[in-house]
Amino acid sequence: MLGMGAESMEILKCRKGQTIIRQGEIATAMFEIVSGQVGIYMDYGDEAQKEIGILTEGDFVGELELIDSSVRIASAVALGNDVVVKKLTIEDFNELVRKNPAKVILMIQQLSGRVRKLDNLYLEACTTIDEMRTARENNLPASPSLLARLHKFAAHAKKHR
Repeated sequence: MLGMGAESMEILKCRKGQTIIRQGEIATAMFEIVSGQVGIYMDYGDEAQKEIGILTEGDFVGELELIDSSVRIASAVALGNDVVVKKLTIEDFNELVRKNPAKVILMIQQLSGRVRKLDNLYLEACTTIDEMRTARENNLPASPSLLARLHKFAAHAKKHR
């Protein structure tokens, strides 16, 4: 929980399917998940809807867009009737930085983990593409490990289309 400096933050109880953050909107708040599960989706509600991930108790959502005042890149949706979130405005966040830096460090650690995971996937994809290009340029068959990685990325792309 957010603890010290969070007394003014609004607590929201969400019902299943309720949109907490809507893709395309300007960020005015971020949320800490107090209980339940929140799904993160691109194009939520459309035929092309893609699940990006699921967040749970203690996770933050919408922090990047709040910090840099940008447009939401995905929607966050309550996955059950037990979802409770704490809403933090930029003023709440600034107060949190002053009064509870340990919580801000936890938030940064979560963000770092997400970025690290994306970096690793990106590097693996770049390596796979480079190996595929080299094999084609030299008229060589793709190795079993290269084929396995290509199948992995194809399945991932299909899931998130």
